[in-house]
Amino acid sequence: MAKIKSTLDIQLDLTRPIEELTEVISAVIASQPARRKEILKGLDIAIGDALAEIQAQEEKEQKVDDDSSGKVS
Repeated sequence: MAKIKSTLDIQLDLTRPIEELTEVISAVIASQPARRKEILKGLDIAIGDALAEIQAQEEKEQKVDDDSSGKVS
């Protein structure tokens, strides 16, 4: 039985993460033009969640720094 896969083999230069990821996203969108909006919305949500997690961690670290320096929050 034939096995058909639609795959994209990727090698990224991790010294250029933004450029490399942008190229990958562009390639995926080009292969799925009808799902472009869905793909970008999904990425937007995933990126927003990651940024919110980073922000929460930074705020937590800032609170610890403020508490340890004797400042009142």
